[in-house]
Amino acid sequence: MNIRELLDTTVEYFKKYGLKDPRLDAEVLLAHVLKKERIQLYVDFDQPLNEQELGQYRQLVYLRSRHHPVAYLLGKKEFMSLELTVNEEVLIPRPETEELVENIIEYCKGRNLSGPNIVDVGTGSGAIAVSLAYYIEGAKILAIDISPGALKVARENIARYELGERVKVMEGDLLTPLIWLNKDNVDIVVSNPPYIDQAGMAQLSREVKMEPELALHGGVDGLDYYRRLIPQALRVLKDDGLLALEIGYDQAAAVRELFDSGWSKVEVKKDYSGHDRMVFAYR
Repeated sequence: MNIRELLDTTVEYFKKYGLKDPRLDAEVLLAHVLKKERIQLYVDFDQPLNEQELGQYRQLVYLRSRHHPVAYLLGKKEFMSLELTVNEEVLIPRPETEELVENIIEYCKGRNLSGPNIVDVGTGSGAIAVSLAYYIEGAKILAIDISPGALKVARENIARYELGERVKVMEGDLLTPLIWLNKDNVDIVVSNPPYIDQAGMAQLSREVKMEPELALHGGVDGLDYYRRLIPQALRVLKDDGLLALEIGYDQAAAVRELFDSGWSKVEVKKDYSGHDRMVFAYR
């Protein structure tokens, strides 16, 4: 069977299982197996596959038809133009989180922050920590997560970009490790915490439900982590330090209410789709 025949057969198979982008998924998985760029598949339409390639591809196709995320099947995901390792231990990085990172980079440029101390809470794959260290010269970052499995992935991504001197990882529950150490010299605390509420968890697609519940579920109303993290951040940030949070599109008002008089300014920022997506608060 050649590339053209295999792709056509796979697309029809994926359609039966209700996949949103059957052609894209079929091409991405085949390009991965053949170690080609997707465009090269069209150049080599008549190339036959050997038995080993067919077997590997059929396994990936089977798993994808059962709604296993493509990023997990490939073992990687692009974020901020960086290729990151991902697996079932971590949330798959989203474009909305790229916007959070972009806003922090602009914040540092605007304030001429040199070598800022940044803490990434709930780092997961390390997407935020790695990209901030990669794009902000001299930034020193502590990446915290409660999941040992997630920290293993984060360490791999830190090592991939040789950022081990400036990005450290620590196992812990939110900012508790820094509070125990009496650290209060942080310029920026950033987090994309779990924020899906109980009702939302029940409505997630089969695909998203394969991601770690620990990284998704924010309690009955989705605000559990914000309630704990916001007051903790006051204890570790410098004066005029920044707490940058990703939020659900409908959570802006509820999250704003969690900030008390210890905060001088609270801003809600929209994503490129016009949805409320980030809260920037200043100590």
